[in-house]
Amino acid sequence: MALNYYRLLGIPPDTGQRRIKSAYRSLAKRFHPDRNNGSETAAELFRQVNHAYRVLSDPRLRAHYDQKLSQQENIHKQSATTKAETDHLDPQQKFNRFVKSLLDALFGSIDANTEPTNKQRHQGIKRKVKKTEKPAFNFHYNLAVEENKTPYTRGDDGVFRKVRSENRSR
Repeated sequence: MALNYYRLLGIPPDTGQRRIKSAYRSLAKRFHPDRNNGSETAAELFRQVNHAYRVLSDPRLRAHYDQKLSQQENIHKQSATTKAETDHLDPQQKFNRFVKSLLDALFGSIDANTEPTNKQRHQGIKRKVKKTEKPAFNFHYNLAVEENKTPYTRGDDGVFRKVRSENRSR
């Protein structure tokens, strides 16, 4: 519900039904698709104006919409207040809050008073370990390097190619 129907129709929230109808009619004439050569933008605006009129002209739907709109404004005010509260914090406190929220998002929120059980610890470790069926290419390459057996040689053309087993003994 990001769209404010009162702003869309260009009327204040305490407007009566006559003014709502008048605003709707003028906008409907202006954005009707037949008057705008089938413009998709005008058609979308026309749909939005129709929906706004449908909601605001019905007293029950309007009351429900006004209630949602006031809740949305309260949430917006609370978030602005929270932002104002965090603005006065020093950078270290902001960083600590950020890290805590990041860790909570990754590992779940753990209260400071409760210690995780062994099962929770074990599940946390399980979640981090990633099982692969075949070792990655780098594993074999690094293993060969550690054994001082170079699995690849550089050719005359500058391309590295895998060394065959009979050529490996250098």
